Amino acid sequence: MRESEFIKLFASIHGTAPYAADAEIVGRGNGFELFSTDSFSETDDFFTRTPPETIGRNLAAGACADLLACGVRPELLLQSWNIDGSKGEGYYRSIAEGIEKVLQHYGAKCIGGDIGTALPWCWTATVAAHSAVPPVTRIARERVPFDLYISGGMGRANLAMFRNDPMPEIPLRGPVPPEALFATDTSGGFFDALENIRRVNRGMVLEFESGDAVSPEVFEKLPEGFDPLWSLIGGVGEYELLFAMPRGTRADGVKIGEGGFRDGTGNDFRFKPGGCMKSAPPDYRNTPPEDRLAVTRTYLQELLRP
Repeated sequence: MRESEFIKLFASIHGTAPYAADAEIVGRGNGFELFSTDSFSETDDFFTRTPPETIGRNLAAGACADLLACGVRPELLLQSWNIDGSKGEGYYRSIAEGIEKVLQHYGAKCIGGDIGTALPWCWTATVAAHSAVPPVTRIARERVPFDLYISGGMGRANLAMFRNDPMPEIPLRGPVPPEALFATDTSGGFFDALENIRRVNRGMVLEFESGDAVSPEVFEKLPEGFDPLWSLIGGVGEYELLFAMPRGTRADGVKIGEGGFRDGTGNDFRFKPGGCMKSAPPDYRNTPPEDRLAVTRTYLQELLRP
């Protein structure tokens, strides 16, 4: 699937701005309405070895992350199930219970949806909420010096995919602070999140410590000879929140870098101990499984090339 090409196609017809924010934002007289739609499947999201309740928690957490990245707690969820009937009712009951636990955590409610059939199964959700104040978007609201934060360490899901392990449970994070300058979730991986920020902000300069973004579990389980940076390249969704605060403003999360703005249109994203982001990371949905390790290695070499 050539996702970016289809996004541009539909945006040109419908007049949408797909990269401006994680959620769709509609201004109203009394504030803003936020909507986000996400789809998941058993195979595309590497759930075949994952317990069903964990699947449910991850489905709901992933669907809610787009609103959290806008600084808003989810309120309503509509779901569409295309069910593989061979799994049995107990399997889907456990998934639904996992979904409900996440909704209760955020004080949100499932208000209905639709059911069909598919092989393998797939699930789509639309999450909605209201905000009385302007939501956080991917576009910096001020061009000022900033500190870059991430809500938690990353790389566990990519590691699980390559090890053929069950997907780890997604931690339930709170919304990014309303005063955040910009934010996005890491549904496509860490470098994909950086690309989402890079494509909508001209003249951004950023330097971050790559090791600070990696989960301690990755350092413990990563096969010998693999650079930990590799775990940040893959596109398996982890749904942590990447956000910027005005320089010196403290926030919950891990501070991983600093940045600012300069004149001109080019961006300069550098990381320690040495490397520079030059292009978008590979999309695993466009890559045969047997080639994923090779394209990841190639992109890592590009990052580290002077």
